[in-house]
Amino acid sequence: MATRMLEIFRLTIKNENGLFFATYSKKAVKSPLFWMILVYSIFLIRAMHEEDPMEVPYPPAQINFRTSRKYISSNYASSSRLGNHLFELASVLSISRELQRVPTFFIENCYHEKMWEDSNTLIPGLMNHFLIINGSVPSSVKRVKFHQKCCTFDDPSLLDNYEDEYLHLTGTHYQSWKYFSHMRNELIGYLKTTENTYMDLPKSGENTFITCVHVRRGDFLRVGFHVADENFIRSSLNLISRQVAKRANTATVFFGDDYEFMDSLRNRTSKINAFVSQNSPADDLLYAKSNCDVVLITAAHSTFGWWMGYFSKGNRVYYTDIQFTKDWILETGEFISEDYYLPHWTPLKYAGSDNFTVIQSFK
Repeated sequence: MATRMLEIFRLTIKNENGLFFATYSKKAVKSPLFWMILVYSIFLIRAMHEEDPMEVPYPPAQINFRTSRKYISSNYASSSRLGNHLFELASVLSISRELQRVPTFFIENCYHEKMWEDSNTLIPGLMNHFLIINGSVPSSVKRVKFHQKCCTFDDPSLLDNYEDEYLHLTGTHYQSWKYFSHMRNELIGYLKTTENTYMDLPKSGENTFITCVHVRRGDFLRVGFHVADENFIRSSLNLISRQVAKRANTATVFFGDDYEFMDSLRNRTSKINAFVSQNSPADDLLYAKSNCDVVLITAAHSTFGWWMGYFSKGNRVYYTDIQFTKDWILETGEFISEDYYLPHWTPLKYAGSDNFTVIQSFK
């Protein structure tokens, strides 16, 4: 029997389309490589179907109805990073004000807990506006389709006619400055006071001008979002220095997720006083608030770079014009530049397909 099981196994199925053969040879079955591939395939299949323990939903929250107020909550991309969280929370707060509802945050799983903790560490004043409820959104709460595309603006007045006591928006990300267009000073005021003295980084002052460069590469390279190459970044810095750096002393600080790449930039940019930050994301944003006279966002769709520019001291921002890149999000129809980038920010691009000088991209 065992010998027969190792013999050639042949399954033939006749159907209207012809014949299907599945053949396994005795030689293949005896091969160690065959069993390695089989075990690895089973592992991959199991991994694909295993649930992330951080995503396991908490039991439905116990909420009160027939209160004297109305509430609004939303889905959140809670497993994403800080930049995404800030877009979502600032937008939901602004929408709640327009609709005269209480902004509500359901802690639905472990990712929601981490989102709340990370956001509260950076910007506690914003989180203080939210009613925090432990548990998943109950089925009794009204779900409303709103903001189905990541990087566009939907008019909150579309929600005016809903009279339900609780509204839960099904969208995520809310990556548009138009949701909170008049809240910049307010949001900056909500940031915590940092205890970091930034001993290894320069300080902006009357005689010192600081250019902050945000670099995002790692996961963007894997998923196909645009990342700027070294030549683009260096050429952009040359343009910025000609336009805005007018003080006696200048310095450039690189922020990001690829330290080897940033070290290379620092070492190759010998004409400037350059530094690489190794602080936490929250401390990087707090540094920008007090020290970044100008910000260069090199990865066109980096939300963290976006907030570094938004919170920056100088409120002067340059960014890679996504319209002149091959970022795949442009093909989805989910990204509108005018909704994502603030109108006073400056887009940059190469002068031509064979001209690698960076110039301003006029809107």
